[in-house]
Amino acid sequence: MSNKLPIHKIALLLLLALSLSAYPQSVDIIKNSGYYYWGIGTGSNFNAARRNALENLSESISVQVQSDFEQVVRQVNGDLTSHVKSVVRTYSSAVLDRYETRSIKDEPGDSEVLVYITRQDLNLMFQTREQMIRDFIHQAQRAEREYRIADALRYYYWALVLNSSHRDNVKLRHIFEGNQEESMIMGINDRIRSIFSFLDFTITGIREQESPPTQEIHLSIKYHNHPVQDIDYSYWLGDGYASLVHARNGIGAAILTGEAARNFDRLRIRIEYQYFSKAGLVPEVELMLNNVELPYFERSEIHLPLKESIVRPIKQPTATGQPIRRNFEVIGTYKPEYNTYRDVVEYVVQGIRDQNHESQRQWFSDEGYEMYQKLIGYGNVTVLDRETDTFRIVRVGDEVMVRSVPMLFAFRNNRERFIESVVFSFNNQNKINSISFSLGQIAIDDILSRPERFGSYEDKYFLIRFMEDYKTAYSLERLDYLKAIFDENALIIVGNVVKRSPEPVENVRGMYGNLSEDQVEYIWLNKSEYMERLKMVFNRNEFINIHFEDNQVRKTEKNEKIYGIQIAQHYYSSTYADKGYLFLMIDLNDTINPKIYVRTWQPQKNPDGSIFGLEDFRF
Repeated sequence: MSNKLPIHKIALLLLLALSLSAYPQSVDIIKNSGYYYWGIGTGSNFNAARRNALENLSESISVQVQSDFEQVVRQVNGDLTSHVKSVVRTYSSAVLDRYETRSIKDEPGDSEVLVYITRQDLNLMFQTREQMIRDFIHQAQRAEREYRIADALRYYYWALVLNSSHRDNVKLRHIFEGNQEESMIMGINDRIRSIFSFLDFTITGIREQESPPTQEIHLSIKYHNHPVQDIDYSYWLGDGYASLVHARNGIGAAILTGEAARNFDRLRIRIEYQYFSKAGLVPEVELMLNNVELPYFERSEIHLPLKESIVRPIKQPTATGQPIRRNFEVIGTYKPEYNTYRDVVEYVVQGIRDQNHESQRQWFSDEGYEMYQKLIGYGNVTVLDRETDTFRIVRVGDEVMVRSVPMLFAFRNNRERFIESVVFSFNNQNKINSISFSLGQIAIDDILSRPERFGSYEDKYFLIRFMEDYKTAYSLERLDYLKAIFDENALIIVGNVVKRSPEPVENVRGMYGNLSEDQVEYIWLNKSEYMERLKMVFNRNEFINIHFEDNQVRKTEKNEKIYGIQIAQHYYSSTYADKGYLFLMIDLNDTINPKIYVRTWQPQKNPDGSIFGLEDFRF
C-alpha cells in the first residue's frame, strides 16, 4: 500500500502551512495553531494596548523557556522566574523587531491588540545570540594571546553574560585549548579565573610627599611574565574606590592622599572585568548587566603590601639641579649627542613635575612648544618616571625620537584616567618639535618585524610615527595637523556611509574600487565640512582619548609607499564613547607631508567578518 499523499492533499497542506506562517487568517489560528508566541493587550488607545500586548508576549515566552535556565540560575543563587523574565526582555530589541500586530478592537477609549512572533523567529534569535557569544570568545582568545588583558576580560565576561541568557546555556560547547570541546560556560569561567591567577602586579617604586600627605605608587603589571598591553583597574581610597585607571604597556600607578597615604599598609586593587560603562556598545549585554544577577570573581581583587615591601623611593633631581640620567637603549648607531637628547627629556620631565613650564621653552621649536602646552593642558599630569625606566633612542631621517615617558592623565570633570607613554621627537636643530602618545609595543614590534619588501627600517618607523601622531592629534586637538594630512579629495566613510568629493583629483581618481552601491550610501561631505565637524567635537569635550586595540598593516603591491592600516579603535571622550573599526590608506612617499587618501570607520565588521581594506580600493 502506497504511503504517498494525493496531490490535492499535499496542496491543501501547503496552503495551510502558508496560512499559518506567513498569512494568518484569524486571531484564533494564531492563538491555537502552536506556531506562534503571542500576547493580547488592552488599553485606552492602540499604542497603549500594543505595549501591554508586548508585555504579555514576553510573559508567554518566559513561561515556555523557563526550564532551560534552571542550572544557570542555581549557579548565581537567583530567582528562576525573575531571571527568565529579565533574560527574555534582553531579547526584546531583536525579537520584537520581528513581531506582527493584529488589531482586535479599535474604538475610542477602548483598544485590544494581538502581537505575535513565530517560533522559528525566536529560534533564529537564539542562534544569533549564540554566534555573538562565540565571536566574543574568539576576540577574547586573541586579546589574551596579545596580552590585551582589558579586552580579554571584557570579551570573556560578556560571553559569559550572554551565555547565561541562552536557553541552551548548559549544552553549548567550545574548543578553548587543544582539540577538545568543553562546556562553554565552564570554559569561560576557567579562562577568567586563569587570567586573574597569572596576572602579576608589582610595586616598583613609591614617591612620597609630606605636605599634603601623598604616596605616588608605581606599578609593573605583567601577564605570564609579559607586560600587559592594556588593563583597567581601580584601588581603595578608604571611603570608596578611585576612578578607573586605563593602564597600558605594563605600567600602572595609584595615588593615595591624606589619611590613606599616612596609614594604609596595603594597596587594595580591583581589576575591572564587567565593563558596565562600555556595555552600551552592545545593547544585549547592557540589558543583561542591568537586569540579571551575574557571577562575581573574587580573584579580581589584589592586595599589595606597602609597609613590608622593599621598595626604594623614586630618584629625585640632584642638589645641583641636574636631571636624573636614566639608561638609554640606542636603536642603530650610537652618537654622542644622544646623551644630550636624554638630558633634555629629563629636564622637561622635571619641569612637568614641578609645573615650571615656561622654563622649558628653550628645549622646543615653536611647533614643539605649542604641542607641549597642549600636552600639559590635556589633563592633570602625573609623570611616572621610575627608576627602572630606560629610554629608547631612535634616529629616523633627520629626526631623533626619545621613547618614552609614562604619564598619568586625570580630568577635572570626568572620572576617566589614562596612562600614556609619551614620545619626544627632536628636529635637526636638536629641538623638540613633536610630542606623541606611543603605540603599544606589540603593534610596534609587528611593524618592525615585517620583511624588507614591506619597507626599510626608516620606512617602518615613519609608519609608526605617523600612526602615533594621528591618534595623538585627536587627544591634543591638533586640528591644523589633521587638516594638513587629509588629502583635499580624500574618501571618507563614517559608519556605513561613504562620503567623497564629487570631482576627485588625478592622484586619487578611480580609487573607489570594489565598493558597490549595496554596500554603501554616498552623501556629500567635503574635507572642510569634515574638519568643521571635528572642530565641534573638540569644542564640546573636556578630553578625547583613542586606544588602538590591534592593528593590521599592509602595503600595496606597487613600489610606492602607500600603506593600508586596519585598526580596532576604542574612542573615549567626556561626552561619548564607542568602539569601531578604522581603516586608513596613507601615502608616505613624502614623509614630511604624509597624506590620508581614505579613512573609513564602521561600528561593526561586515557580514563576512571583514572590514574595509586595501582590496576595496583601486589605485
